[in-house]
Amino acid sequence: MSMARAYFFSVLFCVVLPAHSMESVNEIAAAKAGVFHHLDASGRNSLAVSGASVALVWEDNRSGAPGCYLALKGGGEIGFREFSFGQGECFEPAIAAFDADRFLLIWEDAGGVHVAIADSAGPGLPTRLAESGGQGAVIRHPEFGAHAAWSAPDGRWRRVFHAPLHGEGKQLRTGAARQVDTTPASDDQTFPVLAASAPGLMLAWEDRRHGHTVIFGSSSSDPGASTWSTPSRISGNPTGKQAGDLGRGTGAMRPALAAFGERVAAAWLDKRDFLSGYDVYAALTGKDSLRFEKDQKAQDSFGDAIAQWHVAAAGNAGGDLVIAWDDDRDGSADIWLTRLSATGASQNYSENFTLPEASGPGAQSDPALALDAAGNLHLAWIDRDAAGMTRLRYLRWTLPPRD
Repeated sequence: MSMARAYFFSVLFCVVLPAHSMESVNEIAAAKAGVFHHLDASGRNSLAVSGASVALVWEDNRSGAPGCYLALKGGGEIGFREFSFGQGECFEPAIAAFDADRFLLIWEDAGGVHVAIADSAGPGLPTRLAESGGQGAVIRHPEFGAHAAWSAPDGRWRRVFHAPLHGEGKQLRTGAARQVDTTPASDDQTFPVLAASAPGLMLAWEDRRHGHTVIFGSSSSDPGASTWSTPSRISGNPTGKQAGDLGRGTGAMRPALAAFGERVAAAWLDKRDFLSGYDVYAALTGKDSLRFEKDQKAQDSFGDAIAQWHVAAAGNAGGDLVIAWDDDRDGSADIWLTRLSATGASQNYSENFTLPEASGPGAQSDPALALDAAGNLHLAWIDRDAAGMTRLRYLRWTLPPRD
């Protein structure tokens, strides 16, 4: 452990984090030789909280082929209960809160892109969204209802599609699928992610129309989400050749969205400082707005010399916003977090911090986050030991008051 981090821990954990604020760590999926766990949901939306229930989705190869799994923990339950879903090989499941301790699921399998409702009994009957595609995301808006987005081939390029979802008992019915961007495609649109805030719906994705990857977004304040705004750029990574006459611009990838209070945050991995690898950048919308302001780096200077990976974001109606990722600034991969400590005109992120259970020996990576209304942070991640075996772990931590 570095001296800087040791000092930071001595301040943070002795003063800020009382012993009762951490729930004991749950092992959701145990390590087993030859089995590899993946938390690969678009936007890192592998974890969700609905009412008193917590749910995690992931992919692993325990059956000899990729399969999708759901773990549920209801209020008052100590451990998680596990269910499998999907037809044949299954990839990149994602989840979101729906209503009354129920969840929305989306995934790609041998039959195409599917959605379903999950409750305490597990996943319900699937509904097919598209014959092909993947990288799906789902969200529910309290006024605009439930929605899905995914990326699918459309001629030469992949495009982002959207469809509204309607619950009919324990099954979903889908509305018409539409392209979000109606202009002719000139390159791929991938990894879409959704957020729901008071003014409407926000959608972000990786876009290569400039010949390199940037983060684009579109919004809808139409209750049926049948119309979307003209896509605009969220990330400020520069377009144009870099030093040494290289490429068409630096890369930005894997956006995550989170609604917090009356605003939306976008976070992503950004390579504009290309000598040190990807950094964590974020941009916020204005209050009651679906327009993003100027982006900035969300990590602190201790992480500047090394690459960051697997950025995730979570917010709640009370205005809390937390961003997480993994990096190896202390010699091995740990989960690192930052928190928006001021919500005024400037973006003010806290010093990066980690939690003892999500750091230390082995590799802790691929965080998935959720924040509940009471200010509890729910965190799941992949723990890889020295032998290379993986397991899934989960904890709940009560956020201290904001600065």
